[in-house]
Amino acid sequence: MRGWTGMRLAASAALAAFMGLHAPAWGQETPVQQAPAGPAVDAVISHFLPGYGPVPLGDLAPEIGALTVSDPAYDSADRSPTSVRADFDGNGFPDYALLIRQVAGPEADEIFVILMGHGQGRYAKAIESFFGGVARDIYLGYLPAGAVLSAPVEAGGNAPALTLEHPAVTLNVFGQLSDAFYWDKLSGRFVNVPAPQ
Repeated sequence: MRGWTGMRLAASAALAAFMGLHAPAWGQETPVQQAPAGPAVDAVISHFLPGYGPVPLGDLAPEIGALTVSDPAYDSADRSPTSVRADFDGNGFPDYALLIRQVAGPEADEIFVILMGHGQGRYAKAIESFFGGVARDIYLGYLPAGAVLSAPVEAGGNAPALTLEHPAVTLNVFGQLSDAFYWDKLSGRFVNVPAPQ
């Protein structure tokens, strides 16, 4: 069992290194900004990250594209392997978790971003992480409220499992590692833990 835990921690560290974390730090929201009125996801993305757009499903590995028809996590128009719209923090306004990339130019940097909704078209970036290239094997998943997660590592080995009060998003590497990102009301930030398998 100890070997599996060590492998899990090493894989998590590798994912964090692969993602090349940039500011804002995990869970640190930037100031709330006004997006265009009644924004569609494309308008929200272009407002906060000019020159970027959603990662097309066709750019993902074929096995990931097949998830849209075989995984019940994607049974809603609000969820796909590159875009999840849900109220992650329970404030009554929808938030976005997105995989986006540059739409023009020689580079095609990909970003995982979570935009927190504050009503009337206002959003704040809570997570922004650059992959430094197009990652065909990375995709998003969805966990509904009530799903059970392992306690965060910093909570200690004897901490009880966590039942989600609000939905969460998972960041997945196909066939490898999955981390769940949920809003922790007490700390006012996103926390990531290994996603249930």
